[in-house]
Amino acid sequence: MHILISGGCKNGKSSLAQDLACEYAKKTGSRPIYFATMIPQDSEDKERIEKHRADRKGLGFQTIECGKNLRETIKNMESGRVVLFDSLTALIANELFAQNTVIPNLFRNPSLPEKIKSDLSALIEKSDSVIFVSDGIFSDGKIYDEATELYRKILAETENFIAKKCGKVVEMVAGNAGCTMQNAQLSNGVNLDKNYALKIMNYELIIGGSYQGKTDWAKREFSLLDEDIFVCESDSMPDFSKKCLAHYENYVAYCLKNNLSPRTDFFDDSPGQKTKSPQIIICDDIFCGVVPVDAFQRKWREETGLALQKIAGRENVKLWRVFCGRAVEIQ
Repeated sequence: MHILISGGCKNGKSSLAQDLACEYAKKTGSRPIYFATMIPQDSEDKERIEKHRADRKGLGFQTIECGKNLRETIKNMESGRVVLFDSLTALIANELFAQNTVIPNLFRNPSLPEKIKSDLSALIEKSDSVIFVSDGIFSDGKIYDEATELYRKILAETENFIAKKCGKVVEMVAGNAGCTMQNAQLSNGVNLDKNYALKIMNYELIIGGSYQGKTDWAKREFSLLDEDIFVCESDSMPDFSKKCLAHYENYVAYCLKNNLSPRTDFFDDSPGQKTKSPQIIICDDIFCGVVPVDAFQRKWREETGLALQKIAGRENVKLWRVFCGRAVEIQ
């Protein structure tokens, strides 16, 4: 089985990946392969590499150093092996940025994202099991420069692509598998008729990091059409008559700029209520990471968090978290 493991820094991703790779390799009777993708840039990187080597010592791994151009390495690899790939984060950084520069290679080679996906697909096809390790860098209340935002977007798109090929997707939290998503067409495992899905749904609040596929998941799960969705902007009032509001966090930003209180009184089922109201709210998780220096950005993520608490606190609201294109219900 192929598995994607992601999560925050120092949350135990590599340790779990090593345990799984050794377990799977033992069943196949062969040594596991460790694909090491970091290209060291300084002494800190070198120390990190040495620590990973020490952690793997005695576990029987065959280590392959491959920071970029993965397909060339795969050609010489024995088929059917168990692979620990650590990490997607480093591979994409190596491919996307020229060494010692912040100018993305993507500006010169627009086909890079598809090349990366193609190389990773070739690895999956040649391997018995691949355990991919990545880093969750998508839940941050900070506005990044263009190059950094491009990197985050391509990493998230690659994770979503890999997740579709994996039997499991795991998010690590403080050394534990906080969420484990099985591969299924729908989160509840039920294939609903397209016209029936919306009739039986609860009111829904959907959150998750940037570029995690929240809107695409909602469209599949609740049979939404493009015209059912209003994408909020930070400089205009949303159309509250739509079935779904996407990027609710932008609506909160608009309210802050105009000294308004963001609406949280959606899903009103009271008798005599005639005003149309969204049934589905989608919001980026902007609450993790370093506290922004900019006062507006600090206030923005605080007010968004408070608003979501009010929405999620209503009795008839179901709360979902989307991660790598898959969803879990938060009880």
